[in-house]
Amino acid sequence: MRVEDVMSCPVVGMRPNEPVARAKNLMLRHRIKRLVIVEKGCPVGIVSMKDLAERLGRGASAWRRRPIDLIPVARVMSTGLITISPHTSLDKAAQMLLRHGISSLVVTEGKRLVGILTKTDLTRFFAGQLKERARVRALMTTQVVTANRRHSLAHVVELMEKNNVGRVVIVDRARPIGIVTASDVAFAQLETPAEGVPQRRVRFTRRADRATRPRYRYIKYISLLTAEDVMKPDLLTVDANEDVAKAAGLMLKSCVK
Repeated sequence: MRVEDVMSCPVVGMRPNEPVARAKNLMLRHRIKRLVIVEKGCPVGIVSMKDLAERLGRGASAWRRRPIDLIPVARVMSTGLITISPHTSLDKAAQMLLRHGISSLVVTEGKRLVGILTKTDLTRFFAGQLKERARVRALMTTQVVTANRRHSLAHVVELMEKNNVGRVVIVDRARPIGIVTASDVAFAQLETPAEGVPQRRVRFTRRADRATRPRYRYIKYISLLTAEDVMKPDLLTVDANEDVAKAAGLMLKSCVK
């Protein structure tokens, strides 16, 4: 099987000068988690739910506090695209995804955009073509990234960045009670477009000299939301001895990507 046999096309894309608000709306409308950014017919970047979650929730740059209809998607997109030919084998494509720690490959012929290959495309192929090849236990990860339900959303974003994951399991006294994905974070931070990303301003001050007022050292903006505010409480589970193809089908049915 080759990339062209399972890739998604046509590709949903947008121009780099279009606003983040449009990126959000396109992802919702098409039920996708990434958009290819195109300029003069050539791919120049990609923006994902994870990009929105991480880059809009990090730091205190002035542009991050603008309403999302004023932030160009070029500010948050990832550049340095990793591309692949449509004639490449699926095995090589899967190895590239793993090696680079990414969830999609932009498919090009020359410089022309012809499609996109995502982990969801591979999951769909696995569910349909590779039944009884492996059990969940053989492929699952045991290093589960977790956060307490009272942790701030900013902390959840930091965990995603540090561990290069797109989801964090939320626990209460070691008991899993929900899950937060990059999509949940991104849309929670974008749900008040008239006001920008919902944040609280915290001032850090220098120690006051004798008979002087304290001076502000710096100001940091942090998220007001907690993990519990945005998590999905209905966890999707599967037995470790289940057929991987069946698990893949369950993920597709439940729109887990």
